[in-house]
Amino acid sequence: MTRRTSAASLVVGERAGRRQRRDFGSVRMSERDARLLLLIGEQYAITVDQLARLIGRTYRTARWLRDRWQNAGWVASRQLIAGGPSYVWLTREGTRVAQSPHRTWEPNPGMAAHIEAVTEIRLLLEEQLGLGEWQSERMLAKTYGPRSELRLHLPDALLVRGQERVAIEVELSLKSRARLDELVRDLGERYQQVWYFAAARLVPTLTEVASLARWQNVHVHHHPPQLHELRLAA
Repeated sequence: MTRRTSAASLVVGERAGRRQRRDFGSVRMSERDARLLLLIGEQYAITVDQLARLIGRTYRTARWLRDRWQNAGWVASRQLIAGGPSYVWLTREGTRVAQSPHRTWEPNPGMAAHIEAVTEIRLLLEEQLGLGEWQSERMLAKTYGPRSELRLHLPDALLVRGQERVAIEVELSLKSRARLDELVRDLGERYQQVWYFAAARLVPTLTEVASLARWQNVHVHHHPPQLHELRLAA
């Protein structure tokens, strides 16, 4: 009769025969982990709900993944706005192990709503509709250098569609009319198209400013955007 070896005896045998591995019990980074952590670094932070949509799973699964990353020391997570969603951002260790080219972001509640809104647009344009390749503001800053040197306004992102570059801007709070005129004129001259995503109360003013663009290449959408508007614009 073949003697069955229990799991416990195997463990004992292994411990007796060799030293325990140094990384025993640690979290190993998968290719998916690395890809998602790099994206989080590009966007500064994402919400747990946005993470769920990125991986195509439930909120519960996304929360489990977030917790796994936290246990590994790769991310931190908490609400940044009272009553708002839980955000996830890279720690210094997460920045290091993911080999992110961006500096570790320090949580800033004043930026949270804008960061969430920009990531929503990325999920829609790049992931859901497949309209192009997203280049985040942080990626652009790496390419073009510090704003203080160039004195050029960096859009919130670029959507690269073949040879065409579409500047993406998200406006949740109204700037002065003079500043809007300056930004719209500048972006309209530098990029083939400019897509603004604005809170409803800002749409009339932005639409008026966009109508004055030299090349008539500035388009204003509501935020949250209407899918049929985007499909027509595409």
